[in-house]
Amino acid sequence: MKKLIYILFAFGILFISCKKNRTCECKNANGIYDAGEIETTKYKAKKYCKDLSTTSTNCYLK
Repeated sequence: MKKLIYILFAFGILFISCKKNRTCECKNANGIYDAGEIETTKYKAKKYCKDLSTTSTNCYLK
């Protein structure tokens, strides 16, 4: 039973960290627009999108 739990956990980690195409979306006074698409993990994509933000523009993972 323990072995099964470890195998499922390892599979889950691999599934979560897989690279996919992700889109950043930004919002400012002029409206909402797509800021581009990158192929990376969800964690790295969130950080990348957040780094695109400025004082007047807020960017986030779509």
